[in-house]
Amino acid sequence: MSVICGFAEVVLNVRDMDAMVRFYADVVGLRPHSRFPFDDPTIVFLEVAALDSALGRAHPQLLVLIDPARHGKGAHRFDTIDQRRSALNHMAFEIEEYDHERELERLAGLGVTTSVVRFEHVCAKAIFYEDPEGNMLELVCCDSTVTDEDARLAALRLDQKHRSDG
Repeated sequence: MSVICGFAEVVLNVRDMDAMVRFYADVVGLRPHSRFPFDDPTIVFLEVAALDSALGRAHPQLLVLIDPARHGKGAHRFDTIDQRRSALNHMAFEIEEYDHERELERLAGLGVTTSVVRFEHVCAKAIFYEDPEGNMLELVCCDSTVTDEDARLAALRLDQKHRSDG
């Protein structure tokens, strides 16, 4: 039985951020959620649907657009599926917060290499790992230890970081 309780986000690598944001907002009808840095973003989050879950109140279902040539410390070092065939960056699935540690243990028991990342700006924490063909997967949940003020300050720090990494 799966512990996955929702789809959190789909992340696409893009070459022309402005054109892609316009298309997904104007043609598909997705509402902008956030972007970093705020001007000339290297990552844009578009809301697919609101979720009525602990994570969903701060992190709705999202389509995320990333310019891998300019985004953060990974700029110009992105290694993925042949970009000529796929723009997929990773797939994220929502889990309940109480399943986070149990999933880490279960994956370790299966010999799967994982990494844990906290996303204070959206009150979330995630487990990352790869599938057999190298596609990145993310199990993400609410991080109830993050306060609203912590999240606000983390978003400001993240924007500044993206500006300086630019």
